[in-house]
Amino acid sequence: MAEQSEFRCGPCESRNLSNNALLWCSVCEEGLCTECSEYHKVSKSSRQHSTLPIQNYQDLPEFFRTLSKTCLLHGEPLVLYCGTHQEPGCAECIAFQHTKCIGVTLLSQTVKGIKESEYISGTKRQIRGLKTSMEEMKQNRHANIDRLQQQRFSICEEITRYRDTVNKQLDIIEAKIQKELLETVASESKKCKKAEEILEGQLSKIVDLEKSISKIENYGNEEHVFLGMTYLKNCLLTEEQELKLNTKQDDFQEKHIDLVLTEEMKIFRNIFCMGNIKLSNKPNPVLYIETKQVTAQMFSSSVINSLEIKVTSIKKGPTFHRFYEDEVVNIRSLIQLPDGRIVLAIADENESKGYIDVFDSNGSIITRKKHISCPFGISWINNKLLVSSNKAKILATLDSKTFSLGSTVLKGSIYGLSCDGDTLAIAVRGKGIVLADKEGTPIKTITTIINSHLAYIHLCKNKLFYTDYNDNYLYCLDLNGEELWKSTFEEIKGPRNICTDESGNIFVAATESNAVYVISADGSKFMKLLGQDDGMSEPKAIYFNQLNSELIVANKRGNFFICSLQFQ
Repeated sequence: MAEQSEFRCGPCESRNLSNNALLWCSVCEEGLCTECSEYHKVSKSSRQHSTLPIQNYQDLPEFFRTLSKTCLLHGEPLVLYCGTHQEPGCAECIAFQHTKCIGVTLLSQTVKGIKESEYISGTKRQIRGLKTSMEEMKQNRHANIDRLQQQRFSICEEITRYRDTVNKQLDIIEAKIQKELLETVASESKKCKKAEEILEGQLSKIVDLEKSISKIENYGNEEHVFLGMTYLKNCLLTEEQELKLNTKQDDFQEKHIDLVLTEEMKIFRNIFCMGNIKLSNKPNPVLYIETKQVTAQMFSSSVINSLEIKVTSIKKGPTFHRFYEDEVVNIRSLIQLPDGRIVLAIADENESKGYIDVFDSNGSIITRKKHISCPFGISWINNKLLVSSNKAKILATLDSKTFSLGSTVLKGSIYGLSCDGDTLAIAVRGKGIVLADKEGTPIKTITTIINSHLAYIHLCKNKLFYTDYNDNYLYCLDLNGEELWKSTFEEIKGPRNICTDESGNIFVAATESNAVYVISADGSKFMKLLGQDDGMSEPKAIYFNQLNSELIVANKRGNFFICSLQFQ
């Protein structure tokens, strides 16, 4: 807190006096002591000025205390406001720099009613939204640390499991080659043993021949010795030839075994790294909600929104009665897929059964799929088709080729669906509007004032719309659940499904009015776009294709219409 000496009385200082200020005049932008404040109250030029105790002034933010109501260029008071440039100015600024600007008004007139205006409440919402997003992101960062630690433990366990797997595999490989080694040694040793036995027999013969020579020399005459030696020579020759033949046999070959590694094991021996730690960045699952920017002129009555939309052609689709043999049907919602196919969710009057009907972009029937559980909402997100059933109380995937029900994404009393980008909005009766990611995982729930009969919703550009078909209201919220506006018009009865164009204008299927209306982006104005003369009879399902500016409308009991729109 600033010391009292920092705030001196302004009039006293101009007279070279030094008195502490007790009050602060925001108009004069100076402090006042007790004596000067009395003159200030009765002076004709300052009696209407508002003052506040100096303690309260000290509590104001620093930036607020340093704001000046005087023009920094000309030293004149800021008395005018330029609506074109959204900035205040003095008379000289306006005269020289804003002569061609439209919407120059008195600053006092422009700011009149600002404390009760959207300018402040909108800024508060923006602060709350930013604060909420930051708090959620802070919690997300803290949770991310815990997730990283868990992932570290999981990876360590995975490394251990992989090492154990490798060790087990190596054990198996080692046992296999040990067995092969043992069998090879045994087999080759057997061959060597066989060769050894053969040589042993031959060696015995040679020894006998050697002994025969000695005996022949001692006891035979020369003729006998010659004949005996000739015989021995022939025997030796026979043994030599047999030995030569044996040395060529496998059993007589030199045996040597080596370990020859496979290419896989050679590579394995040169592996110095089990793997790499891969860090991947994914978009933060916490949504940052960008709130509506509010300007000073938004609480001025001079802001006017106009609707300039024309229907240039209407293409009528088939009559549904001929498909269902005059069975009374209830068309609940529709969507156009990226490939142009039009998909309708249809129930019978008693909601005992339901259908998914698929048409091409010209309105010709492609396929019809009967479902036991009646479909209500239908949406396309993340290249997947989703369908809800309030009877089965599920949100499930729908095969975009066979149109058969797939896995359940969410359970609950689910009605309308809408998506924008990677965000899915789900109307859950009795709970509110659930915002989910592209996989269908809930992120937050927004409570509405009609939770008991909540059904028809639309999500577009960080804005949520829903209709109250009982009391004929259209509500617009931000993604924090703050109400931006609500509209009701006497002509618009029984509003059901809604959609928007690129400018934020809202198309409403008004079932009880037998018409389709367009409401301006701020909810202040409306116009009838299609009526009974155009074939509207309890219109209920509606979809706008921004690529070709076609509005598809389906009546509750019968036809649907493809309408080409022109924007001026």
